Amino acid sequence: MSRLLIVLYAALSLIHLYAAQQQTEWLILLSKPMLLTVLALWFYLNSRPVDSPFKRFVLLGLVFSIGGDSLLMLVDHGPREEVFFLLGLGSFLIAQLCYTYGLLRFPGAKRGDIAQRPLRALPFVLYLIGILGGLWAGIPAGMKIPVAVYALAIVGMAVSAFNLRGLIIREHFLGLMAGVLLFVLSDSFIAINRFGQPLPYARLLIMSTYLAGQFLIAWNAYAATKAEHQV
Repeated sequence: MSRLLIVLYAALSLIHLYAAQQQTEWLILLSKPMLLTVLALWFYLNSRPVDSPFKRFVLLGLVFSIGGDSLLMLVDHGPREEVFFLLGLGSFLIAQLCYTYGLLRFPGAKRGDIAQRPLRALPFVLYLIGILGGLWAGIPAGMKIPVAVYALAIVGMAVSAFNLRGLIIREHFLGLMAGVLLFVLSDSFIAINRFGQPLPYARLLIMSTYLAGQFLIAWNAYAATKAEHQV
């Protein structure tokens, strides 16, 4: 069952990327809500013997990502109303807060890398300032605060993930960090494409980095929960 769900996630990802590039609306509407549903189910089935805040909040992050995917989909397909952008942003904001809280509750996080050396968060802070500063003029007045809060949350998630350096097996830390950074990159592509300059192959860039990022987060969080359970 576990392997089947991973194969299904990979197949759905390819189908959705094709549908997004070709703008096949019915296939987008069918495939997009299923993607994170399958990944969340895989994570739940594989990590359910482990009952920890880390696991629970990563699972919640995956669940709220399903809502974010579905709501943002309705901006360009279906009703095509801008209100769904803010609603989707809100759902993804909650997802990132869940991921962040889960990462902060990982055993030993209070003595993590950034907890002991706060200056190591500086590159993340500079990225936040750079991306907001570069796009600020193009963000509509009513969306400036929501976008800034969202950007702060996703960079906070990256900082919380980096904080686990040395606390989990290096292979899983690198995989988790890669997933988080791909998530950040995907959201950066969305912001640049929407508030800055249109990107070539924007749909492929946004969704391929997002889907790979979510998979790496789920896979390596599962590995970390398994290791946590064995300690």
